[in-house]
Amino acid sequence: MADNIPIGFRFRPSEEELISLLWLKVTNQLDETDHVKEKILYGEGAEPWDVLGDDDVRWQFCDNSGKGASTKRMVYVFTKLRKLSAKKTARTAGLGTWDGETKSYPVEGMITGEKIGSRKMLSYVLNSGSIGVKGGWIMHEYSLDGASLNGLNSSHNTDYVLCRIIKDDSKYTKVKESATKGKVAKEKEVGNRGCREVVLGKRKMNLE
Repeated sequence: MADNIPIGFRFRPSEEELISLLWLKVTNQLDETDHVKEKILYGEGAEPWDVLGDDDVRWQFCDNSGKGASTKRMVYVFTKLRKLSAKKTARTAGLGTWDGETKSYPVEGMITGEKIGSRKMLSYVLNSGSIGVKGGWIMHEYSLDGASLNGLNSSHNTDYVLCRIIKDDSKYTKVKESATKGKVAKEKEVGNRGCREVVLGKRKMNLE
């Protein structure tokens, strides 16, 4: 990805501006941008450390105070939710799940005061059975709501959301290592089960 931005530039949109970007995306009016890529965050093989590669998206440090090195970085991406029903969304992502930590909060227009979107916070948690470590990945998910839905029709895909994802480099490596151990253990279990089935099959054939 080419670094053709001026020195000192920071991509720091307000919540209202994030909703505006999402509205342009949903209505097919947004030109491709390096600052907000579209990514598949849910489904098989969608662990965040694989989906959000350092060379593919534009990470930036959260802390600009200059007081010591920050371990937290953030990135903005579009993604399409996997709706199971009108009120239920599939949140599984590879070996873990994006788990909702808070209820939805309204995002209001600064001038009108109208509700234009919603914000929800989620964290990435390894699935049951894995050696879990929590806290390395946090997501703020923005969706269209209220007045921003006015005028949209069936040609506009409102399953899109805009996500601000924060990665704590001091923690996420532990999450990744734990997930890898869980995956290896599961593969061994499946392999051992396959071996037992083969042996039992041979025994059955010998009895015949």
